[in-house]
Amino acid sequence: MKIKYTGMELKLHRHGIRIALASVFGAMLTATPLVGDSALANGIVMGKVFWFHLSMVLMAIGTIVTIGFGGKKSVSFSLPDGLLLLFAGITLVTYDWQLGPEPEKLLFGGQLIVLWFLLRYFLTEAPCLKFFFLFILMLTGLAEAIWGMQQLHGHAYSHHSLFRLTGSFFNPGPYSGYLAVVLPVCLWTALRFQKGMRYFGWVCVGAILVVLPAGMSRSAWVAAIVACGWVYWMERIGWEKTKAVYIRYKNAAIPFFVIVTILAGCTVMGLYGLKRDSADGRLLMWKVTGKAIAGQPLAGTGLGSFPAAYIEAQGEYFTTRTATDQEKQVAGCPEYAFNEYLQIGLEQGIGGLIVFVLWLGSMGYYGIRNRQNGAVGGVFALAVFAVSSYPLQLPSFWVVLVFLGAICVTGNDTHTAPSREGRRYYRALLAKGEITIMALAGILFFQVQKGQYKVYKRWGRMQMFYNNKAYESVIEDYKDLHGKLKHKPEFLFEEAQCLNKTGQYTEAIQLLERAKRLSGDPMIRYMIAKNRQALGDYREAERELLHAIEILPERLYPYYLLAKLYAEPAFYQADKFRVAAEAVLAKEPKVESTAIREMRGEIKKMVEKGDAD
Repeated sequence: MKIKYTGMELKLHRHGIRIALASVFGAMLTATPLVGDSALANGIVMGKVFWFHLSMVLMAIGTIVTIGFGGKKSVSFSLPDGLLLLFAGITLVTYDWQLGPEPEKLLFGGQLIVLWFLLRYFLTEAPCLKFFFLFILMLTGLAEAIWGMQQLHGHAYSHHSLFRLTGSFFNPGPYSGYLAVVLPVCLWTALRFQKGMRYFGWVCVGAILVVLPAGMSRSAWVAAIVACGWVYWMERIGWEKTKAVYIRYKNAAIPFFVIVTILAGCTVMGLYGLKRDSADGRLLMWKVTGKAIAGQPLAGTGLGSFPAAYIEAQGEYFTTRTATDQEKQVAGCPEYAFNEYLQIGLEQGIGGLIVFVLWLGSMGYYGIRNRQNGAVGGVFALAVFAVSSYPLQLPSFWVVLVFLGAICVTGNDTHTAPSREGRRYYRALLAKGEITIMALAGILFFQVQKGQYKVYKRWGRMQMFYNNKAYESVIEDYKDLHGKLKHKPEFLFEEAQCLNKTGQYTEAIQLLERAKRLSGDPMIRYMIAKNRQALGDYREAERELLHAIEILPERLYPYYLLAKLYAEPAFYQADKFRVAAEAVLAKEPKVESTAIREMRGEIKKMVEKGDAD
């Protein structure tokens, strides 16, 4: 059934100020994906995080200032609300408070909970805000699509040196995933409304479809097809028509499903063959992550622990000698599992995974019941994309998920308090008190993290000196910021590198040992070995490199470092040197490069010199 679009006009009444502020700050939050700050270290991501915190504190202040203006509706506590709080509680319980790997994610997660309940309050007070926020979301998708077109034609710069198409993200994967999440919302608008909004929806759909294939993200393609197919089925076909067609063509149903299954299988194989090494790499990640989950199925390893937990599980897997040569060839040390459900299962345990899946499912159920098929389509797309990517490791997708989820869950059949003496009046008053507490919590979270913007800006300036190898001039700055950035393995590595270049090997090792507990980056282990070798601790250097080879057996660099270690006069071992040297000269690298050729040339000279002696 068509519904005529009547506009988003808000009458000037006693609740107008509150709704206007919610509209402005909600629009700022919805625009989070478009924000970046090149002055910050990792400014593409951290710019969005700090923008989110700023927008949240403004929304929280606006809520406190205007909550006393009135409001007759009470927010009913629903199943998704409880599941979200339960998931947050599991995250806090499983978190490694002693190591503290992700304090910024904890603060961001706290603000997301605040945002959820503030949205539940405002959407209950003003249901018209639901479509307003969806409209802003579509605008961000249109802006991203236009941005991508400009990048493809060379009119805008990309955020990655290897890819022309990134939008406001750092590579095409999450960029394509974001477009896939927005696309079903645009399609729903085009199918649901008439005249102006219908045309706008089709414009957004067309713009996204033009640029989405260029991202070459199979995960995004599948998510877009599945979610848009579901939205079209809900809006144009539905259960009754489907049932009628099934009854009429009952005899053809089984052959039809067989054909569809065969076509789906062929499509999957085609997508697999499109980037076979990439697909094999993800399959290995999922297998190893599953083995890691089996080691701690209930307790979990804690938020932010995936990289270190993963590489230990991968090392154990490769030492069993059951891994194939292809698995060893495609192995890496990923920051993410490329499957959010597996990563949650590892970090928050099986219980956390079950609660999270139930939370997503409950949002879909409430969204269908409340006839918010566009928002449900967006949640559906994100859920499918999360099967083979890492959207929930980025702030943009969490913000969008909270908006879509709150729109799904909040119904229009809210209760009104008829009098100051009625029970419903006191329920509404209690709800206002709870929302005030939430808003105060949002202000508190902002206060806790507000100094970090200057910290990241200073780190960004320091990186310019670091990248120009001016280690001595910047080492004191790194020491000064250590206490505020010791949870960032990239910072610890840079600080350790400065210490190494100034001869402070012991201090560098201490930093790298902490970084090793936070990250799976193999360069950390290589640097520990080099520092230990510089101190003359050859046995420990050998042990570190051998363990690095267990984790990544096909990498050339650890064999190169081992060969140089065994060539040390104080630790000379001819047989081991020859084995390591042969590995450097014989193993096939993933990508041939100048550095590989230089390493092989150096090792070849060392072998020839050894043979001459």
